[in-house]
Amino acid sequence: MALQPPTHGAVPEPSVEAVQRPAARLAAGSDSSNSVSNGYSRRQILVSVLTIIEVCALAVLEWPSLYNFNKFAFWDWGGYLVANGLLHHSRVPIVDFGWQYGLLPLFIQEIWFRLAGTSPASFMMLSVPCALVLTLILQDFIHAESGAPGHVLLAASLPFIVGIGADLPHALEPILISAALLMQAHGRRPQALAMAAAACFVKPSMGYLLGLTLLILILADLRRRKKLTPVELFSAAMPALCAVIGLSLLMSAAFGRTAVIESLVPISGAKAYKLLHFGWTGNAWRVFYFPGVHPSYYLGTPVAFWVCASLFLIIVVFFTARRSFAAVAPTPANFEVVATCAILHFGFIAFFYGSPSSWTYYAYILVIGVAAVDRWRPLAAKGVWALCILAALGNYGLLKSSISDWRIMRRGAATAGLYAVPAETAEWERVAALTKEDRPILFTWTGGAMALFPWLRPAAGAFVVPGVATVKEIGATLQSLRSAKVVIVPTIPGLGNPISNWPGTEFKTALVGKRLIYKGIYFEVYKQTLDSVR
Repeated sequence: MALQPPTHGAVPEPSVEAVQRPAARLAAGSDSSNSVSNGYSRRQILVSVLTIIEVCALAVLEWPSLYNFNKFAFWDWGGYLVANGLLHHSRVPIVDFGWQYGLLPLFIQEIWFRLAGTSPASFMMLSVPCALVLTLILQDFIHAESGAPGHVLLAASLPFIVGIGADLPHALEPILISAALLMQAHGRRPQALAMAAAACFVKPSMGYLLGLTLLILILADLRRRKKLTPVELFSAAMPALCAVIGLSLLMSAAFGRTAVIESLVPISGAKAYKLLHFGWTGNAWRVFYFPGVHPSYYLGTPVAFWVCASLFLIIVVFFTARRSFAAVAPTPANFEVVATCAILHFGFIAFFYGSPSSWTYYAYILVIGVAAVDRWRPLAAKGVWALCILAALGNYGLLKSSISDWRIMRRGAATAGLYAVPAETAEWERVAALTKEDRPILFTWTGGAMALFPWLRPAAGAFVVPGVATVKEIGATLQSLRSAKVVIVPTIPGLGNPISNWPGTEFKTALVGKRLIYKGIYFEVYKQTLDSVR
């Protein structure tokens, strides 16, 4: 990349004209636009093009792990294919089948699937452009708020902050949140608040925290300017109100009022977190330690970067605010947006962190918050450069596994054209030959094998996940398992057995009256006994 070299010793202290005291700085939204340039130089266009090339190269590098048999047949991504089929049969999300996110992704996905067809290919055709849009927004933010260290940090961290192939809820929310932060940097808080409100219709989590932060800043600004009146407040909130009313009406027309109201309250997500032992009181700590962990895990994955960047961000924000309040040093011009990133990042850690891999969901907020610190003090810029090294080292594991996937995995008709290891493909072919004539049912929490292979019985639910699945959905799934002559249970290493791993008692009797007729590494097959038929 054609980037300017670092200027550690040449970064000047902020001038008095470019800074304010913290209280005023956090209250004054219009002034923050002074730190943002709307121009696009040739250098910026070149960097953006190179960044897009990097995203495309990453998509090619990771393609076997993205266009993957397990992810679509037995894991989350396949659930979206099944959900589309349920919608075609007039089933209502949240009411008739489990759905843990907002309704906007489901609405957009339904329109897209009607145009392009329901398939893994169309899923990827919707996901990859989202990654490109997010990349351009992040690039625009760093162009406005950072320098060479920020650009290098984005390039180094792009493989783990941009979800290439992510499902629509996890692809659309980062676009809205990062766009809101960009608008905030431009001093357009009301428009940023509208983006945060729209994010709540995607995932009812981070959008609320960002919206609350922006609302407090708007109120503080109006109070500072002695314009805290109902008219001024209504005017500032108008874009967000329009977004909420418009999306509510649109989603209600598509899915019904009950589904809209329940989708905006993260009750099912909280239940799932508790039942699956997510969060810091559960298994989230496994991101730092698990049995057999090797020291290379910390540097060869983004874990070391994530921890060090988190500490760096909170330390520089804390001490900068402290020095400014004590009148020791002026506040940097972009302090508000960096402080907002810190609030969002540590709010995520405290309230939204789920499974050990959850750090990936909002890593982009951490990266842009750290990158924007680059223009503060020379010492801060050196810290950003050091984090660039950690971010680059953190891609080793991804690079190694991606190369291995290209060497090992193969596509074929048996796996619906998706990539899989030959051993699993061979097992699946054997299972298919053994069960096809009996119209079997395959049980998985979120997979879409039923949408890929017509010889399987249709699924009763798309996301049969503890805390998310409805009572009706669980009952229908249990009845299908009991009545089926043959049941296929995936036991894929890393995914586990969906029946034995279920935390409740609902499926304990699902295989009563059936005997094991095939047991492999990846699959088990159970067949109804003659006694159970009688």
